[in-house]
Amino acid sequence: MTSEIEFANRIYYNYEHYKEKSLINRRFKHSDIIPLIEHLNKSEVFSLTMAGESAQKRSINLIKFGNGKTKVFLWSQMHGDESTATMALFDIFNFLGAFDGFNDVRRLFAENLSIYFMPMVNPDGAEVFQRRNSLEIDLNRDAAKQQSPESRILKETFDNLKADFGFNLHDQNILYSAGHTFKPATLSFLAPPVDYEQTIDDARSNSMKLISHLYEVLSVFIPGHIAKYKDDFEPRAFGDNFQKAGTSTILIESGGWKDDPEKQFVRKLNYTALLVALKSIAEKNYTHEKIEIYENIPFNEEDLMDMIIRNVTFKNNGIEYKIDIGITRTESNFNGAKEFHHESAIEDIGDLSIYFGYEDYDFNGMEIFPGKTYSKKFSSISEIEKLNPHEMYSQGYTNIIVNSDSSGFYQKGFPFFIINPGQQNPSEIKIGKTPNFILKMNDKVRYVVINGFLIDTEEI
Repeated sequence: MTSEIEFANRIYYNYEHYKEKSLINRRFKHSDIIPLIEHLNKSEVFSLTMAGESAQKRSINLIKFGNGKTKVFLWSQMHGDESTATMALFDIFNFLGAFDGFNDVRRLFAENLSIYFMPMVNPDGAEVFQRRNSLEIDLNRDAAKQQSPESRILKETFDNLKADFGFNLHDQNILYSAGHTFKPATLSFLAPPVDYEQTIDDARSNSMKLISHLYEVLSVFIPGHIAKYKDDFEPRAFGDNFQKAGTSTILIESGGWKDDPEKQFVRKLNYTALLVALKSIAEKNYTHEKIEIYENIPFNEEDLMDMIIRNVTFKNNGIEYKIDIGITRTESNFNGAKEFHHESAIEDIGDLSIYFGYEDYDFNGMEIFPGKTYSKKFSSISEIEKLNPHEMYSQGYTNIIVNSDSSGFYQKGFPFFIINPGQQNPSEIKIGKTPNFILKMNDKVRYVVINGFLIDTEEI
């Protein structure tokens, strides 16, 4: 294992040399990767074929490296808004196409493996950054009926390749934790089952052994942040069906990491994991691993929230209560899905001691008040920028009415929540409401929460 960890360290710490610098935002489009794919076609080490077209006639491409006996098939972005691994694949293309101190690894791959990549299986979904394709079909529930052209392309490619190993690359909810811990499940693995009875045949056994190998190596970089995806058999899913057909299939789900909203660190982990996996397959190191390691990986649990405020005093009808407030944030696309704003909501109230927050604050001794709406109406955001936040907060105001269509202006760090004329106060301390709060210590405003983001009044 020492040599495998040494290799992983070399790959990990030299990553920046191979990172594809044109892909730094999760919302890249099909048109952004086509020039990169065309560039690969000019290289002697890659071969490129168009596997087919999506429902909206965007190309779905198959890229090959190596001419070895063992076939490996990797596909990503079956769900259009799950782009982390796609970025990592283009980093891997840069690695494979380079000429430097890793030439021995490239030669090992080329002589022992035939590696096939299908990045962005769902380009139409990627165009609007949504899970489903343009027909509103979830491709990973279309393996049996194959109603979508994208599903048929993936299945036909699989049937033609008859790969020994397959990597099914996805993103998962960043609020999953690795077991019942405060640590996000940054990477989750699964050797998909072949039936409801969870039968372990040779193909699935090899998947488990390879995941065991990856778990041991990657735990050096993210100890405690690796989990196992739920292992219920899903007869409509591609991974389960490919495993059943005899291809040792590994699901990799990219989760969350604190202060990594564009998943650039998680992308680096994908890059590292996949190259370690390919080396293990080429050298057959995984065959020495124990299935028990895989079986002992903790499952994903839903123990995380984006933010938790703990031990605040809340008065209701003259009675004081000490409560925790859990907040979650969702992304709402705009500007052609190239950008997004957050829409936050109160997820839970009460004793949240079994949950953890990416941002977790103990505000014992502070009193919480729902934000109020200022009565004056403004015509633009620029007018609001002239207001004194301290003065507004001291009077309990968090919400500002704007006559123009500016609701949805949820820029992180902006000192107020924008609403439309006639809109009801969204700032009640109730589940499902927008978290706009004033937090006072000794009757002085200390913190403010706007749309689920904390503002330190001493820093503005």
